[in-house]
Amino acid sequence: MARLLASVFPPLARIDVTFEPHEVNGQPGAIFRDRDGKVLHTWALDVLDGQVQTIRSVINPDKLGHVGPVADAWAVAREMKQARRQPN
Repeated sequence: MARLLASVFPPLARIDVTFEPHEVNGQPGAIFRDRDGKVLHTWALDVLDGQVQTIRSVINPDKLGHVGPVADAWAVAREMKQARRQPN
C-alpha cells in the first residue's frame, strides 16, 4: 500500500488532490478529493493478516454521489497528466 501511494500521490499532491482515511463499503479505505473538496474516487481495501490483498477503486460519478459533490475526473486527469510532465 505504501509503495502504491508513494508512486501515485506525488503528482496528485502537485494538483492539490488529497485523500482521507475512511470506511468504504464496510472496509478500510480512503476518499480522494480534488482541490475544491469534491469527491474524485474512493478506495476500499481487502486486508488479510495486516496485508492489503486487494484495492477496489470506484470512480464512476453515478456511484459516488452519495459520498458528496463529485469532481470532474476528466479535468483532474488532464491536470495530472500535465503535472507528470513538469519536473519536480
